[in-house]
Amino acid sequence: MSAPISRLGFHYFPDDSHYSEKDLEEWLPTLLRLSAHWLVLHSTPSRPIPEPFLRGLMEAGIRPVVWIKGRADAVASGQLSPALANYGEWGVREVVVFDRPNMRSSWSSNEWARPGLVERFLDRMLPILQLERASGMHPVFPPLEPGGDYWDTSFLETALKSMLRRGHRSLIDDLHLAIYARTFGKPLEWGYGGPAEWSGSRPYNTPDGSQDQIGFRTFDWYAATTEAVMGRTLPMIVVAGGPPSTLEDGDSEIASVLRAVQSGQLPQSVLGFNFYLLSASPNSPDSVSAWFDSPTQPRSVVGSAKRLLDVGGLGDSSRSTGKTLSHFVLLPDGPMSEDTWAAVKTLVRDGVIGFSPEEALQADKVTILGDEASVPPSVERRLVEGGCLVTRVKGPGQLFVAAWKATYGDGK
Repeated sequence: MSAPISRLGFHYFPDDSHYSEKDLEEWLPTLLRLSAHWLVLHSTPSRPIPEPFLRGLMEAGIRPVVWIKGRADAVASGQLSPALANYGEWGVREVVVFDRPNMRSSWSSNEWARPGLVERFLDRMLPILQLERASGMHPVFPPLEPGGDYWDTSFLETALKSMLRRGHRSLIDDLHLAIYARTFGKPLEWGYGGPAEWSGSRPYNTPDGSQDQIGFRTFDWYAATTEAVMGRTLPMIVVAGGPPSTLEDGDSEIASVLRAVQSGQLPQSVLGFNFYLLSASPNSPDSVSAWFDSPTQPRSVVGSAKRLLDVGGLGDSSRSTGKTLSHFVLLPDGPMSEDTWAAVKTLVRDGVIGFSPEEALQADKVTILGDEASVPPSVERRLVEGGCLVTRVKGPGQLFVAAWKATYGDGK
């Protein structure tokens, strides 16, 4: 089970224009003061997020989630291949592609009207998911609009069943779900327990006296959907969560959500919860959701949240997750060349070296030495779910040395 503190994060800006060195210098201290461990960042296929910005976050213990939006019928895997390869090399582990494919606005009118919407979406999505996994990342299914023009739980169920039918079981086994968890002005307990608790609810029909997934606890309903199709729950990352506004009594709503996120009230399958929104330009329609007008101009919600983190014992003054180790280097369980072993002993200066994933779970940061064949993605997934910040470094001998230095410099 992941430590609750490791779940807290923010949705950075609703655009891709704030990735300079100055932006990092201004916003990183703010994120650390708020105990953030995740940050959702917008990008485009042609304008990747600069490596120094991403590395600055990761070195501070913040896990970036890159989000490449775009119409569901307008972005193809070929456009994304260079960017995904770079992100994978830099240590990014989650890239979300597309947004709300169950909404009419995400498609051209002609494409939306054609039969087989989910199948046609998968025709585009599957090659992207395969690219993500080949780049050393977790394949991430994009967030759906709760409810939506095409009912979201039906869309997800149909997509998962189609992936199984097409022979992609191993891909689903590594799949993460990006989700929304907005309050929609409803109590936090709305929809609690999912369809098992609210069996009268059906797609497009929530009877009086019943509840549905259109609220904070969307994850309960998606967990039930994946459990029904696959027999288990998939890991989920909330890419945009919380109340719609930080104005007009937003403080109390955010305090309630923050307590839920930080006190272990979310299911274990929710790895990260990113509040929407850290900041936005004043003329942006999203500015009503911002916690900050600028790095030096916090809204009142920030003070309330910080007091809750500090006084309520929910903070992270030492960036500790209650783990006993700072850094663990996980080696593959098998033979290792002498030059690779020599390189490991030379470069690893402040970490524990070992072969046990169980021992690695006790570390805040884990470096996996080896590709997916030598240390399976299931091990990496288990470490992430256990609250570890995981980086994978590949290559024997001198290739390993080069990859390690590209990630950590001369030693870490």
